[in-house]
Amino acid sequence: MAFTYIWHKLHLHRSKITLFALLAIVIVAPAAQAQKRINTLNKPDYDTKPIHYGFYLAAPLTRYSIQHSQEYADQLAADPNGGEGAINANAKFSPGFYTGLVLNVRIADYLDARFVPGVGFYSRKIEYTNAPQENGEVQTVDKTISSTMVELPLLLKYKAKRRSNARMYLVGGIKPGIDLGSGKSDENPDQGLAVEKFDLALEYGFGVDMFYPFFKFAPEIRFSHGLLNQYKPTESQYSRMLQKQTNHNISLILFFE
Repeated sequence: MAFTYIWHKLHLHRSKITLFALLAIVIVAPAAQAQKRINTLNKPDYDTKPIHYGFYLAAPLTRYSIQHSQEYADQLAADPNGGEGAINANAKFSPGFYTGLVLNVRIADYLDARFVPGVGFYSRKIEYTNAPQENGEVQTVDKTISSTMVELPLLLKYKAKRRSNARMYLVGGIKPGIDLGSGKSDENPDQGLAVEKFDLALEYGFGVDMFYPFFKFAPEIRFSHGLLNQYKPTESQYSRMLQKQTNHNISLILFFE
C-alpha cells in the first residue's frame, strides 16, 4: 500500500523530478570536468629537460634618470623669480616595445640560467619648460631620443615548488645593449641631445609559470636600471642642462615556452 502511494506521488511529479535530474547533471558534470582538469598535471616532465626554448613579447614603460649640470643649477640660482622663469628639465615616461627568443638551461631543481636576446624599440623623452627660442619666445620643448636596441640579457631564475599547474619565480641578472640607431633627438647637434651606443643594465623581477597541455605561459614584471652614463655632450642648450642620463624600464613581459 505504501509503495503504491509513493509510486503515485512520483508519477504526479515526474516532470519536476525529470527537470531536477537534468539540472543536476548540467551542474555536476562541468564541475566534475573542472575538478578533473585541475587534478591533471600538464607537461609533468617539463622540469626534467635540460634545455627549453621559446619567445617573448614585452611592453615597457621607459625613461631616463637624469642628473642636472652645474650650468642648470647656476641658471636656477640666478633667476629672480626663484627658478620659475629658468629652464626646467624633467624626464618623462614613454611606452616602448621589445621582443626576442628564450634559451633556458636547467642548473638545479629550482634554478635555471636564461639567455633572452631581443630587439627593443624605445622613445625616451625629456621635457624642457621655459626654453628660449630663436624668435625670442619661451616655450615648452620635448626632446625625444628614439633607440633601436639589440639587448642580450643573461639571467638567473629561481623557481618555487610547483603547485599543480602554476608556480612563482624570481629572476635577476645583467643586460648589455647596443643602440643601432643614431642616438640623437635631432640631426643638428646645435638643437638636440645625443646618447652613447653601448649600455649595461641591472635587471630583476618576478613572474608566474603557468603550465598548459602544449606550452608554458609566464607573465613577468621586470625592472631594469642602467649602470652606464648615456649622456653624450653636444653644443645644444638642452644638452648643457644635463651631465648624466641612465636608462630605466618597468616591463610587462609575456613568455611562451
